[in-house]
Amino acid sequence: MNKAANTQLIEWGALLPSVAACIEAVERDNFESQLLALLHQAVGIEQCMIFGCSTSGDIDCLLAANHQLPRVADRLAHLYVSGLFRQDPNYRQLSQLAGKQEPITTDALTTMQVEAMSPAYRSHLFAFPDLIDKVSLNVAAKEGAYYLNLYRGPQRGPFTAANLDCLNSIAPLLTSLLRRHYSNAPARPEQLSAREAAALAPLSERERQLCLYLLRGHTLKTAAAKLDVAFSTIETYRKRAYAKLGIASKAGLVALCKASR
Repeated sequence: MNKAANTQLIEWGALLPSVAACIEAVERDNFESQLLALLHQAVGIEQCMIFGCSTSGDIDCLLAANHQLPRVADRLAHLYVSGLFRQDPNYRQLSQLAGKQEPITTDALTTMQVEAMSPAYRSHLFAFPDLIDKVSLNVAAKEGAYYLNLYRGPQRGPFTAANLDCLNSIAPLLTSLLRRHYSNAPARPEQLSAREAAALAPLSERERQLCLYLLRGHTLKTAAAKLDVAFSTIETYRKRAYAKLGIASKAGLVALCKASR
């Protein structure tokens, strides 16, 4: 075995415990924290965003995480889902994937496409939070698609060739994890924590149920199916709930439930 192959083997060996933790956490409340830990260990990300795209092309934020600036991540997610997603160079491919009747194999990474970004898009989503590089993965699912975005800032610098090789190696794993978790994650209202109960107290029963589904990893589409209501109805529940809670995104909902006493 040559030195390069031996080095790669050692790196994969170091990642295996984090990979196992992610697999174990699928459909559980700690999945996103385990996924972030794996990505931090693998390539040293500074921000992670995961979006769900419905078959109609609508976008919903599933995860917005910036360890250094958590409030900034929430703001960026709100700007993106409020309309900036239409200026994303990857949106066309993502919406095409979401419209497919059956999931297709899509494990190819997309690097940052600076030349295809509008000035407004770059200013709002990269210049302000001081992000300089991005790698994306579009994941087709049975109903819609998932969109994983990983970012680096000037402190760590752009993703290296070795980082991209690592991400390409684990792309099939990430694809499988996202599909299994966000498509199947059950809502468990009977396991409502004290903090969640306090945060969601102002809501109606239906609004509370929706928020619990979102907190447990569901998209609006799958939450609508679980609650047996139309997608337009579930969107109304979300708007009312977020207005009552004074938040603008799922990331804000997660932060509120963690902060409530």
